Amino acid sequence: MKKVLVLLGSVLVAGCFICHKTQPEKKPAVRKIVEQQTPVPQEKVVTRHTILQAANFHFNSSEISADMNKFDELNKDIQANPNAIILVVGYTDNIGPEEYNKELSLDRARAVAAVLAKQGYPNEIRIHGAGSASPIASNETAAGRAQNRRVDVVLVRE
Repeated sequence: MKKVLVLLGSVLVAGCFICHKTQPEKKPAVRKIVEQQTPVPQEKVVTRHTILQAANFHFNSSEISADMNKFDELNKDIQANPNAIILVVGYTDNIGPEEYNKELSLDRARAVAAVLAKQGYPNEIRIHGAGSASPIASNETAAGRAQNRRVDVVLVRE
């Protein structure tokens, strides 16, 4: 009985080894996300999408607060421009030191870029942290500061 069990175990191990070796190696499609140090010149911008509803961030947070699948217009633009670079630019409100805000805005850009990278677009993805630069609303009110905690997705010509 012991010999039979050893023989069966050997067959199973050999079968698993052979099966494993004959299976095509599956590598996850990981899109490299590159940090961009400088803003993009306006003449290179193909289209810009300010993401407020799906990625409006809470104070001092880079966690996406809603479903990122709501971007029909953005998806259409990305598919229509497969050679454009996707630049994800994160922003903060003006509360806190600018050095901290730059890093937080970069974290916000990373969060959105990670979601976009999973979509399988052929485009290169870059991120930029703009800190509290370029507010779209007044930083004097809580509602305005909330609007400024955002991410822009910009399609850029090389």
